[in-house]
Amino acid sequence: MRRFHINVVDFGLLLVMLVAIGCNEHSSSPAVMPVEHLSSALEKAFSKAKPGLKDLAKEIGSSLQTQDYPKAFLGLQALSTSPGLTREQQSITSRGMLTVNSLLHSAQAKGDQKADAALKYYRSNK
Repeated sequence: MRRFHINVVDFGLLLVMLVAIGCNEHSSSPAVMPVEHLSSALEKAFSKAKPGLKDLAKEIGSSLQTQDYPKAFLGLQALSTSPGLTREQQSITSRGMLTVNSLLHSAQAKGDQKADAALKYYRSNK
């Protein structure tokens, strides 16, 4: 049976490489975006997108302004699964989903049936 010997220097280099890989600065979770800024951020991020994506982003913005959070959440879900999004578009979409998700939970706690149905639908279709 053959034994492998790892010296201290090799082990140290391996440990440093593993730590460096684990400390990737782009792996942090996205921050929640204030709902007041979300419509304009979506419009800006999708201003040069394909017409379908651009229209969907505008619809989401309209839903946010009318406080139709279930519709906005479903739109953000559809937007997030669209292929070919840029890094900025992905970031805005995921931050928007966090924002709208928290708004839905607040509305659900206040007895909003639409918010409750939207969250149940989301949980059942994850």
